[in-house]
Amino acid sequence: MKPFLDHARSIGKARASSGFIAADMFGALNELRRIAWKLIETFNREYRMVTVNHVRRLEDIIHAFGQELLTSFSVMYRDVQLQINDQAAQIAAQQQTIRELSTPILPLYEGILVVPLVGVIDSFRAGQMIERLLTAIVERQSDIVIIDITGVPVIDTAVANCLLQTARAAQLIGTQVIQIGIGPEIAQTLVQLGVDLSGIQVGATLQTGIELAFRLTGHEIRPLHR
Repeated sequence: MKPFLDHARSIGKARASSGFIAADMFGALNELRRIAWKLIETFNREYRMVTVNHVRRLEDIIHAFGQELLTSFSVMYRDVQLQINDQAAQIAAQQQTIRELSTPILPLYEGILVVPLVGVIDSFRAGQMIERLLTAIVERQSDIVIIDITGVPVIDTAVANCLLQTARAAQLIGTQVIQIGIGPEIAQTLVQLGVDLSGIQVGATLQTGIELAFRLTGHEIRPLHR
């Protein structure tokens, strides 16, 4: 009896790990009962030896097998689901970290944020960038945002629209935008694409952008005199 029950437990664990559901287990039990009764009926037609005790014993064995099968299946299924949930939570946390690292928002000075963009910008990342930037502006009550596109390798229509949407969205909540990192090639591309940067301050380098931001906020950068 013990090897039979051990086999039931191993089947339950294996089926749970393989993605089966409880309905599959009940179906397997019904099939086992059907085959067992068929064998009993065949045996009894030939030998006429089956008694009520035999039937009860058979049902007890099938019932015990089913209990072990379903119990082991349920325990393993729960463990598998917990592992899946843990993995999903870890993946979500990693994705959030990647999103934050891919679009860092750095507080430069009181009321001034810097957003250095690096790498390819697609529509998904663009939406996240706008959302994170607007949230940071509201949380830090920022007056100026410096968007640095020096690390963006390609400026196409999608990227240009993303930058424009980000700037317009920031302006709608009262924040001035300074766009830096626009070299000659990028400037030419933006002109060819017909991107309207009116109302957006433009600087060549981060230093230029910082100096401009300080002037707009009434601050001044002075060299230290020894």
